[in-house]
Amino acid sequence: MTATDSTPHSVPISPVLAAAAAAAAPAPAPAPAPAPQRGSTRWSDAAVGAAFEVEAAAVRLIRDLRRVAEDRRQRMAELAARGAVERARYRQRTAEAAESAVAAVATSSLIDHIVDNQLQRVLRPVVRAVLDDVLLLLEEEPERIRALIQGQRESMVDELVGRLRAGAEAGDTAVDRLTLRMFHALRPKPAPSGDL
Repeated sequence: MTATDSTPHSVPISPVLAAAAAAAAPAPAPAPAPAPQRGSTRWSDAAVGAAFEVEAAAVRLIRDLRRVAEDRRQRMAELAARGAVERARYRQRTAEAAESAVAAVATSSLIDHIVDNQLQRVLRPVVRAVLDDVLLLLEEEPERIRALIQGQRESMVDELVGRLRAGAEAGDTAVDRLTLRMFHALRPKPAPSGDL
């Protein structure tokens, strides 16, 4: 008896039962004709047949459950991939829409007019007041303004001198490398000694 044998109802035999039957069975002999069965033997055969039918149904159920689980995993993977693509598209469309809206607002003549009016209303009085204060301060305390201008001039001169020094140092380094290469190339190489 092997795992591919089946009962009269085409129910497969479990591998465990097939192995046990093969080990317990003597060498195959020609099968005698089935003897007429009595009531208790018939009931035990029906119970064994029912057990094998339950096993076959369980195998089919497990196979179907595995197939359904695999189908769901594949569907979930497909949905996840599509979701990632759609999320990227949504972000791109949102960025484009925001950029378009900002460009439309920035180039709007209405917004330009509103901003100009606000600047005229707020900035002009502030500039006039500050400028008046600065000019008054210049009249009253010219030494403070001179010290400020002189300090600015000195810092600009110091910055210019620093840049010139840095450039001169870089030039000195370049000239030193060039002269080293030139004089090193002109120096005669010593002859190899014959002592070995």
